[in-house]
Amino acid sequence: MVHKTAARHLLLGSAAAMTLFAAPATAQDAGGSAASANDGDEIIVTATRREERLQDVPVSVTAVSAQDLARSGLKEVSDIQYLAPNITFSATNPVSNGGGYQIRGVGTQTYDSGVEQTVGLVIDGVVIGLSRDPGSTGFSDIERLEVLRGPQGTLFGKNSSAGVIQVITKKPRLGESSMSLDLKYGERNDRAVQASANVPLGDTLALRLSGYSNAQDGAIPYVLDKSRAVGDRRNNGLRAKLLWEAGENVSVLLSGEYQTAFARDGAIIESLGTSALYNSQFARFAVKPGSNVYASYMDGDWTADTSLYAGSAEINVGLGDHTLTSITSYRHLKTLQLSDIDASPANVFNNSDGGVDSNQFTQELRLTSPGGQRLEYVLGLYYYRTENSGYAAQYGNYYGLFGAPVVIGGGRRDGTNKVRSLAAFGNITFEITDAVKLIGGLRYTNDRNHGTLVVTPLPFPAVPLGRLPNYDGTVRADNLSGKVGVQFEPSRDVMMYATYSTGFKGPAIDGTGGVIREVRPETVKSWEIGAKTSFLDGKATFNLALYWSNFRNFQAQTFDTTITPPAFYLSNAGMLRARGVEVETSFRVTPALRLSASGAYNDSTFRDYDGQCYPGQPISPVVGEGCYVAPGTTTTVANYRGYPLPNAPKWSYILRADYKQAVGGDTAIDAAANWAWRSKTQAVIGDPKAEITSYGLLNGTLGIGAEDGSWRFGIYARNLLDKRFYAPYAAGVINPGGYAKIVMPEAFRTIGGTLSFRF
Repeated sequence: MVHKTAARHLLLGSAAAMTLFAAPATAQDAGGSAASANDGDEIIVTATRREERLQDVPVSVTAVSAQDLARSGLKEVSDIQYLAPNITFSATNPVSNGGGYQIRGVGTQTYDSGVEQTVGLVIDGVVIGLSRDPGSTGFSDIERLEVLRGPQGTLFGKNSSAGVIQVITKKPRLGESSMSLDLKYGERNDRAVQASANVPLGDTLALRLSGYSNAQDGAIPYVLDKSRAVGDRRNNGLRAKLLWEAGENVSVLLSGEYQTAFARDGAIIESLGTSALYNSQFARFAVKPGSNVYASYMDGDWTADTSLYAGSAEINVGLGDHTLTSITSYRHLKTLQLSDIDASPANVFNNSDGGVDSNQFTQELRLTSPGGQRLEYVLGLYYYRTENSGYAAQYGNYYGLFGAPVVIGGGRRDGTNKVRSLAAFGNITFEITDAVKLIGGLRYTNDRNHGTLVVTPLPFPAVPLGRLPNYDGTVRADNLSGKVGVQFEPSRDVMMYATYSTGFKGPAIDGTGGVIREVRPETVKSWEIGAKTSFLDGKATFNLALYWSNFRNFQAQTFDTTITPPAFYLSNAGMLRARGVEVETSFRVTPALRLSASGAYNDSTFRDYDGQCYPGQPISPVVGEGCYVAPGTTTTVANYRGYPLPNAPKWSYILRADYKQAVGGDTAIDAAANWAWRSKTQAVIGDPKAEITSYGLLNGTLGIGAEDGSWRFGIYARNLLDKRFYAPYAAGVINPGGYAKIVMPEAFRTIGGTLSFRF
């Protein structure tokens, strides 16, 4: 029934669009496959919803081609954090359930379906609503990635307060027959098969098929079951795109995809706490949990299985010199998960399972004026709707942290969430002189978020685990945001700009841990000035951006150790400030060698935020300082004014070298090296024991093949120096006084070989 409804939505949306589009003109495809490079290293992007040179765009943008991703040995969309400055990806616990991007230190690290992301992820013009979505990590048949920093609501259908990551996959090409095959194998059975085919179907039709299968065994073993490991991954996907040039001024692009993802994670103990009973469970092991021990002692399992069906229809029709674009999409996502939340070899809570069933429908209409005019504009309407249902159940044999084993029953939480967002947006540029343009934009957003929670209590609890109330409520908000600025371009090689933007993120219903929290909308005021320059006949570029953003009611991540299992949840911080500098530069040293460097200084701190005290934080006798007792209550509150945001390094930089040289006989060698470093940061606000130390990762490739790319053999290395890094956090009541850690798969070295063919 779900899939019939999806098909009906797509057909109705497309039919309505076609009815509107009955007019002759020349169509411009602003969301199409722009060339990643032209005139040597000149990069073309669609950050402003029309094709422009990167150096002409008055926004801080980084564009990464699929070739750059592949030559770095990287394999997921989230790996862009090692290629673009001032962006990070952080996973909440467990890793398999999701995470979030941060741009300029600001982002949402939650996977609750009632919370939208501060950093928007857009794939082929379609917003990805949930971080669990395999489309947010899969890497297949990608044309390029674009990172847009700062509020982007006046140009994109879904509002975003911190920035947008735009993924553009390859489109079918008329009259072209081609195939590609990429094979990979490396350490810990790191294996991948990626294939694509472009098939012409007459003069006006073309079909593109692509598929991938990626997998790797984890590096952190389950001590009690060597066949399992934290970090086990399997991802598979198929995509089909059909392009129909229906007339001189009408094009239709239909897309469908199916993806599956499997991940095995688990709680990894960083240190044991004060519970003698809990600690005794590890007495039989020669190697005990510790900071340098990478092993999981769970006797249960911790997995997530996800499947996705998705379809979209993009129609572009010329209306005079204008282009009217309709993008209709539907996504159905299903996730099932298991977890052993006690993290021990004892069966305390071995069976904590849950699932999410999500349906997302979007419709965007966008009118784009012709380029190269004195007045240019983009006008749009947007509709977004998600319906999510989920459950979580916990049960086990005993809960022995209070002195003696006790039998408990089971508990279950069933919840639903419906989000509806309506928006109208527009962005204009007006050329005052040949060198000066004015920029303006406006957006109206109306959001509604409804959630329910039904709790089935433990039938015979010997130990009370807390009473979770039922919930049935709705949060609403509307907002008017915008953008003004000026762009000065005295020559083709120099462009400067200054902008002021406001942004908005809708209200949230956060159900982490089964405790419902209504979270107020988040707003931002952002100032940015920048310059983009080219010199040495275009062989070198130097781009600079300075920014200052003030967030109000920022939806901040707080760690709650009082619930089981401990979890990150959202609350509103009164004020947050993010300010800093970004630099990106590149230099074509020779036709064969290109060097590039980028870096950022980022100061993201809370200016007004009272949150939960971290475990063991000393109680201050002064109200309003440190961790103090709120007047008239027994509740402790921490003043985090001046504290940095989690996962927001103050300093970061990236160094990269690319080399390709013909060696005769139509053969060429190539090499690429990428070093990405970031300074220390916090995994949890304020807790000195929850520090992520500074680290750098070296990735690269080396290969030989045909100069025209028809074949290539190479080797790749991810984290060549085998640098360990992890995010520690307090373990909570199950291991009181102890700490656990989140370890990402890229914290371990992987070396392997690749074989590629192009036909």
